[in-house]
Amino acid sequence: MGGADEAGTDLDALDLTLIDELQRDGRVPFAEVARRLAVTEKTVRRRVSRLVEQRYITIAAVTDPASLGFGGMALALVTTDGQRPASEVAAELANLPEADYVSVTTGPFAMEVELVGDDIAQLNAVATNQIRPVPGVRSVELLPYLRLHYQQARFSAQREDTSGVRPRPLDDTDRAIVSYLAADGRAPLRDIATALGVSEAKIRFRYAKLVESGAVRVMCIANPLRLGHRFTSWVAVRVGGSGRAQVVAEALTHLTSVSYVAITAGRCDVLAEVVARTGEQLLSILDEEIRTIEGVIEAQSWLYLGLHYKPIRPRNAGPGCGHASDIQMV
Repeated sequence: MGGADEAGTDLDALDLTLIDELQRDGRVPFAEVARRLAVTEKTVRRRVSRLVEQRYITIAAVTDPASLGFGGMALALVTTDGQRPASEVAAELANLPEADYVSVTTGPFAMEVELVGDDIAQLNAVATNQIRPVPGVRSVELLPYLRLHYQQARFSAQREDTSGVRPRPLDDTDRAIVSYLAADGRAPLRDIATALGVSEAKIRFRYAKLVESGAVRVMCIANPLRLGHRFTSWVAVRVGGSGRAQVVAEALTHLTSVSYVAITAGRCDVLAEVVARTGEQLLSILDEEIRTIEGVIEAQSWLYLGLHYKPIRPRNAGPGCGHASDIQMV
């Protein structure tokens, strides 16, 4: 793996390797990471601590937001009037309680704001009453999610595994475990067991089943732009003819460059996040992998220029889990 200049990022080779290891498994013991990388455990702990403190990464459970108490998701497509820089507007919108992801992009929309909340009606009200009045915003268009189909937040160029997080039915114990790990991905399972009043063996068994089923994955979450993936973009896909949105969405999950897939209502049928390092790589993904999927009649890409990200915390996380402690990356 190359150094900071080659990667197009201010992280060095060891930082990038650590991030990749923690994207593979956010709960891997630091002693094991040290052994794999032939460095001391103290070095691993110091580096990871710095990466977290400087908001390069967070380690948390990636899961279906419905498991954390949220009933609705949508992407707000925002145009601006030129009175304020888009980056300034995006930073303000990132502070909305319902906003977990704000991307500044090229194309017809200056930015996209992913919203999570009780239901689509609430998110429509947020778009109308809280986003539209913000100085600099010209218009807001909402793409409600019919299903958050797939999440895969590992960006390694060597990644071959396309298994990611998908919606799965969970019982109360499963949801409690996921909620704890969404707040702290490395929380000791014995502490969760104590809090729930069950045995640690039961929690370990349940957690293993959650991971195996694809309902949850604890991992290091990072901004792809800061890892050198400068051509990361949203891709809005329209499905036509006899094509089916669910089939197209599933086909997208088998592409290693795709990190996120939602089936939506509105101007597009399927929305995907594509992670790419170069323009040539993105072009190849669009022309040779996405536009060749049966049923796809149009694919528009909106290239990321900047990004604010907050991990989705449990709905009623309580004090200490508000936005003041959320990761904010640009």
